[in-house]
Amino acid sequence: MRFPLAPALPDFLADSRPSRCAPRLSEAAAEKLSSHFVAIRKQVHASELEANARSSIPITVRQLEAIVRITESLAKMSLSPVATERHVDEAIRLFLCSTMDAVNQGGAQGSRELNDEVSRVESELKRRLPIGWSTSLATLRREMVEAKGFSEAALNRALMILQRRDTIMFRNQGAQVYRNGA
Repeated sequence: MRFPLAPALPDFLADSRPSRCAPRLSEAAAEKLSSHFVAIRKQVHASELEANARSSIPITVRQLEAIVRITESLAKMSLSPVATERHVDEAIRLFLCSTMDAVNQGGAQGSRELNDEVSRVESELKRRLPIGWSTSLATLRREMVEAKGFSEAALNRALMILQRRDTIMFRNQGAQVYRNGA
């Protein structure tokens, strides 16, 4: 089945080729983008200090470059030769809705109370599971969450941290937890 193209679509596609439409940031847009990026970095740094943990999503120059590309793409969609502050505003909104939500969710999960609980769960897991021993994940969940009252979130985070440190490893498609290091 063929769909008729909108009459303006072929012209739009021809005009949007890189040789005809390659928008660049205006000076005001570049300044706005720069100041927002600095503000975002400060916000992430403050969030890291409050949570006493590094963000799982670092805000680097690569993110700034991505916001610039989004800005230029938004300008290109409107066939504008210059990316304006309006395009920057929309690019920043998109960035904040995606990346910064993920950063902030990580920050909310990194509260002091949860971090303290995670530390206690790590210690308990190391005590419960000597090097070279293994147990089922279901047994650990019963012992840690139901019997000892730790939260499921703290247990999951502690297991993830210990796995990243190569202190434990999962076997049998994640059903068994094996302690392989200090």
